[in-house]
Amino acid sequence: MEMKCLQTLRLIPVVLMMAAVCFTACNPRELPGFRQEAKRQEERITRETEEAIKKSPALQELNHLCTEEIPRPEGFVSVNKSRDFNEERFLSYGYHSPLDYESVKRFYLDYLAQRGWQLTKQKDGGWGPSEIEFRKDSYRVTIYDMGAGEGENYGLVCAKL
Repeated sequence: MEMKCLQTLRLIPVVLMMAAVCFTACNPRELPGFRQEAKRQEERITRETEEAIKKSPALQELNHLCTEEIPRPEGFVSVNKSRDFNEERFLSYGYHSPLDYESVKRFYLDYLAQRGWQLTKQKDGGWGPSEIEFRKDSYRVTIYDMGAGEGENYGLVCAKL
């Protein structure tokens, strides 16, 4: 009898953790300890990416494309930045914005199409984030709808093909 009670008591922390994960929309990043650690890692990766851009002409070229040549819609606030760690072929930018995805999509469809970019992919709904992808010359730009939240809710990836 005592053994069954001990086994039951050992399960309580597991059950509580599972309940906490489910109550945070099954997103562990919403749990206080995880949220703080995720924020620290995001800041570290952003710093490392900024340092890599300073040292790499290829990343400087992509950074110029994604931050100088291609504007962001009004209200886009930079949240994070990351890179391709192996071949320096892409940069990824995370933004937070109060704009709905249809407004963001329309902004990029209008802006990029007027400048000769070809729409090569459009995914709305279904499994995974909605996205639009454009190509021009040897570059690809993809905009992702990451969903509502207080952190990154839009992603912009610039890649050299």
